[in-house]
Amino acid sequence: MAHPSRPLSPPPPAPERLAAWCRAHGPWLLETLLVYALALTVGLVAFWDWWDALLWPLGNAYWLFLFVTWAGVRLGWWGTTGLLLLIGLQAGWGTQQGLGFFARDLNSGVWLGYASYMLILALVGWSLAGYLAALRRQKADARIAAIAFECQEGLLITDAQGRILRANQAFQTLSGHDCTQVVGQMPHFLLAHGSAEPLPWAALQRQEWHRRRSGERYPVWFTRTPVLGGRGQVTHYVLTMTDLSDWRAQRAQRRQRELQLRSALVREVHHRIKNNLQGISGMLQTLALRYPALREPLTEATGQVQSIAVLHGLQGRGHAEQVQLCELLRDVAQGVGALWGLPLAFDLDDCCHTCTLLSSEAVPLALIVHELLVNAIKHGGQQAQDVSMALAPGAQPGHMLITISNPGQWPAQGPQPAQVGLELVAALMPRHGAALQLRQEGARALAELQLQPPVLQLPTDGERLP
Repeated sequence: MAHPSRPLSPPPPAPERLAAWCRAHGPWLLETLLVYALALTVGLVAFWDWWDALLWPLGNAYWLFLFVTWAGVRLGWWGTTGLLLLIGLQAGWGTQQGLGFFARDLNSGVWLGYASYMLILALVGWSLAGYLAALRRQKADARIAAIAFECQEGLLITDAQGRILRANQAFQTLSGHDCTQVVGQMPHFLLAHGSAEPLPWAALQRQEWHRRRSGERYPVWFTRTPVLGGRGQVTHYVLTMTDLSDWRAQRAQRRQRELQLRSALVREVHHRIKNNLQGISGMLQTLALRYPALREPLTEATGQVQSIAVLHGLQGRGHAEQVQLCELLRDVAQGVGALWGLPLAFDLDDCCHTCTLLSSEAVPLALIVHELLVNAIKHGGQQAQDVSMALAPGAQPGHMLITISNPGQWPAQGPQPAQVGLELVAALMPRHGAALQLRQEGARALAELQLQPPVLQLPTDGERLP
């Protein structure tokens, strides 16, 4: 489908264009007409003998050098060329007619005086016009360079040895140093660590830490560009410095927002997983009620699912990467007690609230604690309605000890996981950072699970584990 083209605005009327052109070029045009008129008047006297009796002082052709010089200085190359054509036509016609300054050239027949005069006049006019045009371009370039030098970035100009020659206003504002304080010094005094690195010949771009006159450190993006002379040698260096303080702050804020969004997303995922696991747990409980013969294995499977759901519930409430050990043990104990109809006593030391778990070991640890509690319930705890769990500091700094006890006796030959139904615990035990000990203490059977790094994460906020 073709789109209708946008109508173009009509050009301004011819009188308006002419007025705009006159405003832009009016002074130059008036000056050109004045020079041409004066040169024409002098040429009429010098080359055509007009009013010679009255204006005889102007009868010398060398007066025209004055106007050609004027044109070369003020009117440029094209204005000078037009004036030379006017003078050449006047002088040539007068010479042809035997009038004026070069009338005697007719006798020689080679027009030597006319030719040499016009050649010298043209060289003078064109040389002046070309030289001044180049000078104007240099001034324009210098003006542009001066404007560019006073840009928003800090700029330093150094010689080939690295000594500072000039500093712009942006650098002075950025560093707090006045121009008089930096001229003659080497740029490395700006570095926060005070390195005296020599300047290489190649260009360089990198991030550096500089120090302001007040002593404040700040990051800059530093660029060093060599300026080459006509023979390819380095004559100067241009150093640019861009303050990265705001950029780093913005990047940190952006990173913080990304972490917050990621944390919210991960918490939502864990919350949904917990809800799904709770749904599976509910179905298993329904099956246990429907089939009483399978009640005990279904109850164990329900407890395992609930222990994993507890973990995802904790991760959905806080930081997904950090799982509080005390919260995990308390929620698993409450879930197991409710499932088996047995209140579990949980003793927590006050100094254990800062203990966190390695995220990759949180699920196995939740299942291990669940199996130890179920084993205590099945082997004497349910009959006596007495199962307890305690969390306390271990024997060594940085260690934590989980103790699960119930009335009962371990086998006389020494308890082994396979003998007491703890095969799953043995399979889930981490290779490093966890150890299980089964021992007898009077009339109670104890299962002691010792945790240490890397399974147990040390606090990072200045607190220390006992």
